Amino acid sequence: MFIEVIGNSGSKNADSRLVCMKLGERVLIDAGSAAFVPEAELDQIDVVMLTHAHLDHILDLGFILDSMISRRNRPLVVMGSEACLCIVKKHYMNGLLWPDFTKINVNGKPILEYRIITDEVWKDLPGDVECMAVPVNHPAGARGFLFRSNGKTVVYSGDTGPTDKLWQKASEIDDLSAVVIEVSFPDSKRNIAIASDHLCPSLAADELSKLDRVEVPIFVFHMKPWFATEIVSELERIPNEFNLLQPGSRIEFC
Repeated sequence: MFIEVIGNSGSKNADSRLVCMKLGERVLIDAGSAAFVPEAELDQIDVVMLTHAHLDHILDLGFILDSMISRRNRPLVVMGSEACLCIVKKHYMNGLLWPDFTKINVNGKPILEYRIITDEVWKDLPGDVECMAVPVNHPAGARGFLFRSNGKTVVYSGDTGPTDKLWQKASEIDDLSAVVIEVSFPDSKRNIAIASDHLCPSLAADELSKLDRVEVPIFVFHMKPWFATEIVSELERIPNEFNLLQPGSRIEFC
Protein backbone atom coordinates (compact mmCIF):
# COMPACT_ATOMS: atom_id res chain seq x y z
CA MET A 1 0.00 0.00 0.00
CA PHE A 2 1.17 3.53 -0.71
CA ILE A 3 0.24 7.19 -0.79
CA GLU A 4 1.27 8.89 -4.02
CA VAL A 5 1.08 12.66 -4.38
CA ILE A 6 -0.81 14.09 -7.35
CA GLY A 7 -1.02 17.59 -5.90
CA ASN A 8 0.50 18.97 -2.71
CA SER A 9 -0.17 22.69 -2.66
CA GLY A 10 -2.28 24.84 -0.37
CA SER A 11 -3.16 27.18 -3.21
CA LYS A 12 -2.97 27.49 -6.97
CA ASN A 13 -0.57 29.23 -9.33
CA ALA A 14 1.33 28.36 -12.51
CA ASP A 15 3.75 26.07 -10.68
CA SER A 16 1.52 24.31 -8.17
CA ARG A 17 -1.15 21.62 -7.96
CA LEU A 18 -3.96 21.59 -5.42
CA VAL A 19 -4.17 18.74 -2.92
CA CYS A 20 -4.92 15.27 -4.27
CA MET A 21 -3.24 11.98 -3.38
CA LYS A 22 -3.68 8.38 -4.43
CA LEU A 23 -4.13 5.85 -1.64
CA GLY A 24 -3.16 2.69 -3.44
CA GLU A 25 -4.66 2.08 -6.87
CA ARG A 26 -8.36 2.52 -6.01
CA VAL A 27 -8.74 5.48 -3.64
CA LEU A 28 -8.11 9.22 -3.90
CA ILE A 29 -7.62 11.49 -0.90
CA ASP A 30 -9.21 14.79 -1.95
CA ALA A 31 -9.63 15.91 -5.54
CA GLY A 32 -8.11 19.38 -5.90
CA SER A 33 -5.97 18.31 -8.86
CA ALA A 34 -7.55 14.93 -9.62
CA ALA A 35 -7.74 15.74 -13.34
CA PHE A 36 -3.96 15.23 -13.44
CA VAL A 37 -4.40 11.51 -12.65
CA PRO A 38 -3.73 9.62 -15.91
CA GLU A 39 -6.91 8.26 -17.48
CA ALA A 40 -5.93 4.60 -17.11
CA GLU A 41 -5.25 5.12 -13.38
CA LEU A 42 -8.39 7.20 -12.90
CA ASP A 43 -10.51 4.39 -14.30
CA GLN A 44 -9.35 2.19 -11.41
CA ILE A 45 -10.46 4.67 -8.73
CA ASP A 46 -13.55 3.55 -6.81
CA VAL A 47 -13.57 5.98 -3.86
CA VAL A 48 -12.69 9.63 -3.26
CA MET A 49 -12.14 10.45 0.42
CA LEU A 50 -12.76 14.15 1.09
CA THR A 51 -11.05 15.72 4.07
CA HIS A 52 -13.44 18.68 3.80
CA ALA A 53 -15.36 20.75 1.27
CA HIS A 54 -13.10 23.72 0.63
CA LEU A 55 -12.60 24.39 -3.07
CA ASP A 56 -8.90 23.57 -3.17
CA HIS A 57 -9.77 20.03 -2.07
CA ILE A 58 -12.81 19.36 -4.28
CA LEU A 59 -12.17 21.44 -7.42
CA ASP A 60 -11.51 18.62 -9.90
CA LEU A 61 -14.18 16.29 -8.55
CA GLY A 62 -16.66 17.62 -11.09
CA PHE A 63 -14.19 17.38 -13.94
CA ILE A 64 -13.21 13.76 -13.31
CA LEU A 65 -16.89 12.80 -13.11
CA ASP A 66 -17.45 14.62 -16.39
CA SER A 67 -14.71 12.55 -17.99
CA MET A 68 -15.97 9.26 -16.56
CA ILE A 69 -19.47 9.35 -18.05
CA SER A 70 -18.31 8.10 -21.44
CA ARG A 71 -16.38 5.09 -20.15
CA ARG A 72 -17.49 4.07 -16.66
CA ASN A 73 -20.10 1.43 -15.75
CA ARG A 74 -20.03 1.75 -11.93
CA PRO A 75 -20.50 4.66 -9.52
CA LEU A 76 -17.69 6.76 -8.15
CA VAL A 77 -18.18 6.77 -4.37
CA VAL A 78 -17.43 10.08 -2.65
CA MET A 79 -16.97 9.79 1.11
CA GLY A 80 -16.69 12.44 3.79
CA SER A 81 -18.33 13.82 6.88
CA GLU A 82 -22.03 14.63 6.74
CA ALA A 83 -21.26 18.37 6.82
CA CYS A 84 -18.68 18.05 4.03
CA LEU A 85 -20.97 16.12 1.70
CA CYS A 86 -23.87 18.47 2.40
CA ILE A 87 -21.75 21.42 1.24
CA VAL A 88 -20.64 19.60 -1.92
CA LYS A 89 -24.23 18.70 -2.81
CA LYS A 90 -25.69 22.11 -2.01
CA HIS A 91 -23.02 24.43 -3.35
CA TYR A 92 -21.13 22.53 -6.07
CA MET A 93 -22.91 19.52 -7.61
CA ASN A 94 -26.30 21.18 -7.32
CA GLY A 95 -27.51 21.30 -10.91
CA LEU A 96 -26.73 25.02 -11.04
CA LEU A 97 -23.03 25.58 -10.55
CA TRP A 98 -22.29 22.08 -11.87
CA PRO A 99 -24.44 19.04 -12.73
CA ASP A 100 -25.89 16.85 -10.00
CA PHE A 101 -24.17 13.65 -11.04
CA THR A 102 -26.33 11.52 -8.74
CA LYS A 103 -29.09 12.09 -11.32
CA ILE A 104 -26.95 11.05 -14.29
CA ASN A 105 -27.12 7.30 -14.90
CA VAL A 106 -24.74 5.04 -16.76
CA ASN A 107 -26.03 1.51 -17.43
CA GLY A 108 -28.93 2.23 -15.12
CA LYS A 109 -26.77 3.32 -12.18
CA PRO A 110 -25.86 6.85 -11.00
CA ILE A 111 -22.31 7.83 -11.88
CA LEU A 112 -21.92 9.36 -8.39
CA GLU A 113 -22.77 7.97 -4.96
CA TYR A 114 -22.25 9.84 -1.67
CA ARG A 115 -21.46 7.99 1.56
CA ILE A 116 -21.11 9.57 4.99
CA ILE A 117 -18.15 8.28 6.94
CA THR A 118 -18.66 7.68 10.66
CA ASP A 119 -16.13 9.32 12.97
CA GLU A 120 -13.64 7.34 15.04
CA VAL A 121 -14.59 3.96 13.58
CA TRP A 122 -12.32 1.86 11.39
CA LYS A 123 -13.79 1.33 7.93
CA ASP A 124 -12.59 -0.90 5.10
CA LEU A 125 -11.65 0.81 1.84
CA PRO A 126 -10.85 -0.77 -1.53
CA GLY A 127 -7.34 -2.08 -1.87
CA ASP A 128 -6.73 -3.71 1.53
CA VAL A 129 -6.65 -0.51 3.57
CA GLU A 130 -8.64 0.67 6.59
CA CYS A 131 -9.51 4.25 7.45
CA MET A 132 -10.59 6.12 10.57
CA ALA A 133 -11.96 9.67 10.25
CA VAL A 134 -11.27 12.06 13.14
CA PRO A 135 -12.71 15.59 13.48
CA VAL A 136 -10.08 18.35 13.32
CA ASN A 137 -10.08 22.10 13.88
CA HIS A 138 -10.97 23.45 10.43
CA PRO A 139 -14.28 24.44 8.74
CA ALA A 140 -16.34 22.73 6.04
CA GLY A 141 -16.76 19.40 7.80
CA ALA A 142 -13.02 18.82 8.12
CA ARG A 143 -11.61 15.45 9.11
CA GLY A 144 -8.14 14.03 9.50
CA PHE A 145 -7.59 10.35 8.76
CA LEU A 146 -5.72 7.36 10.07
CA PHE A 147 -4.91 4.92 7.27
CA ARG A 148 -3.88 1.36 8.19
CA SER A 149 -2.51 -1.35 5.90
CA ASN A 150 -0.01 -4.20 6.12
CA GLY A 151 0.43 -3.66 9.84
CA LYS A 152 1.40 0.01 9.47
CA THR A 153 -0.57 3.21 10.14
CA VAL A 154 -0.19 6.68 8.65
CA VAL A 155 -1.70 9.82 10.19
CA TYR A 156 -3.05 12.28 7.63
CA SER A 157 -3.95 15.64 9.19
CA GLY A 158 -5.91 17.15 6.33
CA ASP A 159 -6.35 20.90 6.78
CA THR A 160 -6.29 21.79 10.45
CA GLY A 161 -5.34 24.35 13.01
CA PRO A 162 -4.25 23.27 16.49
CA THR A 163 -6.31 20.21 17.36
CA ASP A 164 -6.28 17.40 19.93
CA LYS A 165 -8.43 14.39 19.06
CA LEU A 166 -6.35 13.39 16.01
CA TRP A 167 -3.11 13.28 18.03
CA GLN A 168 -4.86 11.49 20.88
CA LYS A 169 -5.99 8.75 18.49
CA ALA A 170 -2.57 8.62 16.82
CA SER A 171 -0.79 8.28 20.17
CA GLU A 172 -2.75 5.07 20.77
CA ILE A 173 -1.27 3.49 17.62
CA ASP A 174 1.74 1.21 18.17
CA ASP A 175 2.54 0.70 14.48
CA LEU A 176 2.67 4.37 13.47
CA SER A 177 4.98 4.71 10.46
CA ALA A 178 4.45 8.27 9.17
CA VAL A 179 2.65 11.55 9.77
CA VAL A 180 1.40 13.65 6.85
CA ILE A 181 0.81 17.15 8.20
CA GLU A 182 -0.28 20.43 6.68
CA VAL A 183 1.90 23.54 7.09
CA SER A 184 0.30 26.39 5.18
CA PHE A 185 1.97 29.58 6.40
CA PRO A 186 5.36 30.73 7.73
CA ASP A 187 5.75 31.81 11.34
CA SER A 188 5.71 35.44 10.21
CA LYS A 189 2.04 34.83 9.30
CA ARG A 190 1.21 32.88 12.44
CA ASN A 191 -1.75 35.18 13.13
CA ILE A 192 -3.22 34.36 9.71
CA ALA A 193 -2.64 30.63 10.26
CA ILE A 194 -4.51 30.78 13.56
CA ALA A 195 -7.34 32.90 12.16
CA SER A 196 -7.83 30.51 9.21
CA ASP A 197 -7.40 27.27 11.19
CA HIS A 198 -4.13 26.27 9.58
CA LEU A 199 -0.61 25.57 10.80
CA CYS A 200 2.74 27.30 10.55
CA PRO A 201 6.04 25.57 11.49
CA SER A 202 5.95 26.59 15.16
CA LEU A 203 2.32 25.47 15.47
CA ALA A 204 3.12 22.21 13.66
CA ALA A 205 5.96 21.59 16.13
CA ASP A 206 3.49 22.13 18.99
CA GLU A 207 1.08 19.63 17.40
CA LEU A 208 3.79 17.01 16.93
CA SER A 209 4.80 17.42 20.58
CA LYS A 210 1.31 16.15 21.48
CA LEU A 211 2.15 12.97 19.61
CA ASP A 212 5.65 12.75 21.12
CA ARG A 213 7.07 10.33 18.54
CA VAL A 214 10.32 11.95 17.38
CA GLU A 215 11.31 8.74 15.59
CA VAL A 216 8.33 8.90 13.19
CA PRO A 217 9.06 10.62 9.84
CA ILE A 218 7.00 13.71 9.01
CA PHE A 219 5.72 14.52 5.51
CA VAL A 220 4.73 18.15 4.97
CA PHE A 221 2.14 19.37 2.45
CA HIS A 222 -0.30 22.24 1.78
CA MET A 223 2.26 25.06 1.78
CA LYS A 224 1.10 28.31 0.21
CA PRO A 225 3.51 28.37 -2.75
CA TRP A 226 4.55 32.02 -2.34
CA PHE A 227 5.71 31.26 1.22
CA ALA A 228 7.44 27.96 0.43
CA THR A 229 11.05 29.13 0.83
CA GLU A 230 10.33 30.78 4.17
CA ILE A 231 8.37 27.79 5.46
CA VAL A 232 11.10 25.30 4.50
CA SER A 233 13.76 27.28 6.36
CA GLU A 234 11.59 27.32 9.48
CA LEU A 235 10.76 23.61 9.33
CA GLU A 236 14.31 22.87 10.46
CA ARG A 237 13.04 23.53 13.98
CA ILE A 238 10.87 20.41 13.91
CA PRO A 239 12.70 17.66 15.87
CA ASN A 240 11.44 14.84 13.64
CA GLU A 241 12.93 13.99 10.28
CA PHE A 242 10.75 15.83 7.77
CA ASN A 243 10.14 15.46 4.05
CA LEU A 244 8.49 17.88 1.64
CA LEU A 245 5.79 16.24 -0.46
CA GLN A 246 5.81 17.08 -4.17
CA PRO A 247 3.84 15.68 -7.13
CA GLY A 248 5.18 12.17 -7.63
CA SER A 249 6.28 11.71 -4.00
CA ARG A 250 5.39 8.31 -2.60
CA ILE A 251 4.95 7.04 0.97
CA GLU A 252 5.10 3.26 1.25
CA PHE A 253 3.29 1.25 3.93
CA CYS A 254 6.13 -1.21 4.48
